[in-house]
Order: sequence, then C-alpha cells, then structure tokens
Amino acid sequence: MKKKINLILTVMAVLMMASCGNKTKGGEAESDSTRVDSLMVADSVASDPADLWTTEAVEAQIRACFAEVNQMAADDGIDITLLDLKYCSEDFLELKEKLYKKVRESKGQLMFDGDDGYHWVPNIGTPMTIDSVKSELLTGDQAQAEVWLRDKRGNKGYLEMTLYLENGAWKVHNWIDTDVYPFGALFNWMQNFYDDPTADAEEHEETDLSNYAE
Repeated sequence: MKKKINLILTVMAVLMMASCGNKTKGGEAESDSTRVDSLMVADSVASDPADLWTTEAVEAQIRACFAEVNQMAADDGIDITLLDLKYCSEDFLELKEKLYKKVRESKGQLMFDGDDGYHWVPNIGTPMTIDSVKSELLTGDQAQAEVWLRDKRGNKGYLEMTLYLENGAWKVHNWIDTDVYPFGALFNWMQNFYDDPTADAEEHEETDLSNYAE
C-alpha cells in the first residue's frame, strides 16, 4: 500500500513540475507547438521578399555596404574577402571560389589578381561618403544601381552594379565598368578567365586597375 502511495505522489510531483516549467512569465501555459508557430511567423515576417522589393531597400543595403567599408578602414583595414562573403550573390561567390581554386591548382601557371578591391573602393580613399545612389528594379528579383562616392579629400568615385534578392537581402552580383574590366564587368571577366585563362591575357595586362588612394 505504501509503495502505491509513494508512486502516486511521485507521479503528481512530476506533473506539477512539468506544469510549472511550461508557464510563461505572465503565468499562462504555453505549449511547445505555440512557441514553434510564433517563431515561424516571426521568421516569415522578417524575411518576406515583398518588404524588400523596393528601390529604398536596395539603396539602404548599398549604404550599409559602404558604412562597413568605412568601419573596416577605421579599424583593422578593409577585408575585401569578408565584404564579398557578406554582401555578394551566391553566383558571384561560387564563381570566385571556382576560379581561385583553378588558379591554386595550376601551381603558378595561372595568375588572377582580380581588381584588387576596386569594386569596393574605386580609386578613392576612406572614409567615403555616398553623394548619390540611384536604383532600378528589374525583372526576376534583380536590380541595378549607380553609386556616386566622395572621400574626405574630395576625390570622386562611381560604381555601377547589379544586385540579386537572395535569402532575405539584396546581394551585389556584378560590377559594370567598360573602362576598367575586360569584357565590361567583373563577373564577366571572372567567368571568361575561368573558361579560358588565355583568352583575355593581353586585355588583362593593358587594363589599368590601379589601387585606390590611401
């Protein structure tokens, strides 16, 4: 009889502890399914592509990019690789990784230095101020933007880029400049070099990609 009473008391204690552990701060019970549903709703609201399908969202992302460039310059220096990882499209990053893997595996036979960071700091110093940014929404979750920049010495820079809407954020996919890049754009240059490293050898040597002012 004592064993049965002890067993009943133990079960009651376990049930009471479970009930207490399932209380919210307000004292009302909240089931696991309710918590999961609320998290899913919060995530869906935060990453709703419709909220980002505006030129204001494109321009806000561009301003965030260059705010980080300035912060890096003020701290430990500009990390182009980190900027690319954070702000570039999946296609851009995939192509970049394949290209540099091909260069590494050539064991010195191929050389590709890219634009030495020109796509983030276009031949001007830091900190940079965005004088103007103009964007246009295109079809297929894409956008195009033009950015006019100025450094503290008054030097001016200009960038034209295309962006993709990916994973709840606008990501830069390509930089367009027929005066700077072989084949007219950074992504195109990388793709052509990956496909045939000898195709643009002369054009690569003749293109002026001087580093930005310190």
